[in-house]
Amino acid sequence: MSIPEPKVEHHEGRGIRSCPIFPELRPILDEALEILGGKSEYVVSAPQYQAAAQGSRHTPLCRS
Repeated sequence: MSIPEPKVEHHEGRGIRSCPIFPELRPILDEALEILGGKSEYVVSAPQYQAAAQGSRHTPLCRS
């Protein structure tokens, strides 16, 4: 999985990093890509996860 690194994209060879995923997630992510066709920036549409992806520390990822 490729993850953008906007803070370091100005350095040569940086800007995108690779993150391994569990093999069990691959079919789920492939299906999401097939359904969305690249039309969505997010695979998970829950607002709390989108806020986390954007660096917001004010939105909890989970609630007790």
